[in-house]
Amino acid sequence: MALSGFASVVDSSFSKTVDGAVFPLVVQSSGSEGSGDLAAALEWVAANTEQIAEQLRQSGTILFRGFPLKTAEDFDAFVCAFQGYEDLSYEDSLSFAVRVQKSNRICTTNEGRTGGLVFHHEQAQSPRWPSKLFFCCAKAAEPGDGGQTGVCRSDEVLRALEAHDPAFVAKCVELGVKYTIYMSEASDASKGVGRSWKSYFSAKDVGECEARMAALGYTWEWGEGGILTATTPRLEAVTTAPGTDKRCFFNQLPATTNNAIEFSRVGKDGSGLEGGADSDTPTQEGLDRCLSFGDGSQVSLETLLYAKELCEQHAVDLPWQDGDVALIDNYIVMHARRIWSGPLGSRQLLASLVA
Repeated sequence: MALSGFASVVDSSFSKTVDGAVFPLVVQSSGSEGSGDLAAALEWVAANTEQIAEQLRQSGTILFRGFPLKTAEDFDAFVCAFQGYEDLSYEDSLSFAVRVQKSNRICTTNEGRTGGLVFHHEQAQSPRWPSKLFFCCAKAAEPGDGGQTGVCRSDEVLRALEAHDPAFVAKCVELGVKYTIYMSEASDASKGVGRSWKSYFSAKDVGECEARMAALGYTWEWGEGGILTATTPRLEAVTTAPGTDKRCFFNQLPATTNNAIEFSRVGKDGSGLEGGADSDTPTQEGLDRCLSFGDGSQVSLETLLYAKELCEQHAVDLPWQDGDVALIDNYIVMHARRIWSGPLGSRQLLASLVA
């Protein structure tokens, strides 16, 4: 299905081909960069939602470039123009990140500088995840400061991992996985996984939190200082992306190698993960506190570090420009935030989740 009119598919120097599809697919406005009529752009999106959805199923990521999006409200309107895309609000989501609401369907990506640095499927460590996600570059990092967003095809990673360790993938399929999280009563924006249990479970007190966890199938215990330790029900680690035949490594297993370090610091000052010190090196013992197969057996740190390397090998970095929007199929594609060296606020990325 071709896209034409207000915008069309263009060649990109940073894209590659995976299974015959361009990844990521770049859709460029036909006007000069960032110019044009927002109303016309929204009409084009609404008229082409079905074609965009088909392209997304093939590629996994579409980068919209040159659209007249200047503010969070413009981005909100752009997201709302996609017919049938229901909102998964930050309040109702099970995201680890501390975020700031900017408009009805728009929030910041992560207030902590250390979150999201390892490839992951958004909220796949929980019983509630988005089917798709939008990122909008409100302000690109300065040249040389980093700040890109990496994307990689999860089906491509799974094929490589299965060729390397078929027994591990078989256990993922057969047993699934369970994640254990550690949260305090107050959110901590210095940490990439710094959301409080009150915010995470949309609860004003312990009673509401326990009712929410019970409804979601968690088990839990309370520790000193009001620290919550909660374990998910069995979750899938390999799945087929809806509407496709793409079999994907759908989980947060590689990212848990870093999350385990952050969770060890819940209730403590400082986020770590910035200096590369020994204390920032994942260990099997630390991982075991946060992750197991569905039967309680150990998940190999060595294998997850290999999977982490595979993600990097198959990754493409989105070179953000002001006003860019990326639409990502959360089943097909993992993403990771690249470190940027500029001061806080020098790079601004916004997000919106689709149920």
